[in-house]
Amino acid sequence: MQQQSTAYYHYILSYAYRLQGQEADALPAAIAEIEQALRAAPDSAFLHTELARLYVQRGELAAARDACQRALALDPAYEPGHLLLGKIYLGLEQKEAARDAFRRAIALNPQREEAYLYLASLLVEAGQAAEARAALEQLLHERPDSARGLYALGHLFAEQGDYAQAEALLQQAITYQPRFERAYSLLGTLYELQKRYDEAIAVLQRALEVNPYEKTFRQRLAELYIQQNDFAQALAIYEQLQVLDPHNVRLRARLGLLYLELKQFAKALEALQAVAAAEPANAEVRYYLARAYEELERYDEALQAVQQAIALRPQAIDFYLYLGHLYGRLDNPQQALVTFAQAAKLAPDDARVHFYLGLAQAEQKDYGAAVASLQKAIALDADNATYHFNLGVVYEKMGNFEASVAQMKRTIELNPNHANALNYLGYMYADRGINLDESIAVIQRALAIEPNNGYFLDSLGWAYYKKGWYEKALHELERAVAAVPDDPVILEHLGDVYFRLQRLPEAQAAWQKALSLKPHNPSVEAKLHQLKALMEKAAQEAPAPGHP
Repeated sequence: MQQQSTAYYHYILSYAYRLQGQEADALPAAIAEIEQALRAAPDSAFLHTELARLYVQRGELAAARDACQRALALDPAYEPGHLLLGKIYLGLEQKEAARDAFRRAIALNPQREEAYLYLASLLVEAGQAAEARAALEQLLHERPDSARGLYALGHLFAEQGDYAQAEALLQQAITYQPRFERAYSLLGTLYELQKRYDEAIAVLQRALEVNPYEKTFRQRLAELYIQQNDFAQALAIYEQLQVLDPHNVRLRARLGLLYLELKQFAKALEALQAVAAAEPANAEVRYYLARAYEELERYDEALQAVQQAIALRPQAIDFYLYLGHLYGRLDNPQQALVTFAQAAKLAPDDARVHFYLGLAQAEQKDYGAAVASLQKAIALDADNATYHFNLGVVYEKMGNFEASVAQMKRTIELNPNHANALNYLGYMYADRGINLDESIAVIQRALAIEPNNGYFLDSLGWAYYKKGWYEKALHELERAVAAVPDDPVILEHLGDVYFRLQRLPEAQAAWQKALSLKPHNPSVEAKLHQLKALMEKAAQEAPAPGHP
């Protein structure tokens, strides 16, 4: 009896030292007291197991294993010893032995949730998913309200792609344990994988009610809003996150991008400048900084920022494409051409660089080179409707009507709702006075997509004009001028219709305005000259006042 009292006394002292936590001498003193207890009660499986726990805390896993094995030699039916030994084997990477230990613990205590969870995890890792499922189902048979068991089985079904089963199990886990954060997190992930974004948002909002300070939930919720293009909601969350974590540079960068998206350019600039100062080697932030400067019309700083981005990442093709775009904005087409040519050398297999190079060459009226570049882009990305459309535009500018028509038709084949291609094809036919029924049909398709597009209305009016339907042409061209009042081509077309309808003063007014917008236009000048002659002739032939 005295030995038992002594053993108990030293165990209590050991426990008291353990309560001291991280103090330097607490763990050695706790071990020493347990060893004293074992001298008084060497046959106690419990005390050997407690000594093993202390060795685990000290990182001495081999000693912990030996202590556990001594405990189980004394009492093979001591279930806590088998459970602890399984954990120790796990730490020693002896996974088969760990599985055996957990199985023995379960056999001795079928209610022990922890043993099932460890065993199932090891079985999954070993590729034995069916055995893992059986272990978890056994746990739930013994303990139907085990939220952790339901979560683990739900996780297993999720990994196997059975989202319906996983969802049901996770919802059940949350019912039994309403504050189970990991279950909310995984359920939100399942909804997100299935693109059930509204449900994912609702789950994460519930998770935040459970733990309002969990930053991961807030960030995931913000990203879901971004996927739904609800940038304002995402911004509100990121602003809250910044309050919780004011020194987090990554949060500041995300804020900067959201401000850009929401056209709050001054705020974007402030956020991105802070990130650039904190991360001098961050090339991407300088790229986005350039975009903010551009939107604020601070073009020199935009150029400097994107050039810094290129210096940091000389192989980043997107940076070159943006630099070329900036040169275009600055009315420096030659430098844009040089930049796109450099990008094409760096990334000859990137269709985009050849496309933008082709546009720059067309801008310089180097149509032969533009065709070659656009054909390279199409060779690399044959089904890109935009590439075919722009090649068709270049062919039309070169006077290669048949090639242009072929490219426009290919564009429409790839994208039947490509309004610009539909309009372009229809206008080319109308301008030549051919295939007028087809011309009207394709232009009407373009207008069905963009009903108020003044240029499309002009095309339809011009097709009606060529068809001889002057009143219908007038209706569409007047609508076109209302939509685009300062386009010289549309005004010229309107003047032509007025002329056909013998509304000569109105024709004169339309042509004169067209000429004021585009001086020295030989076509309009000739029409005005003809009109002047007709009006003078009419005046001469008019009867004198008072004569029949």
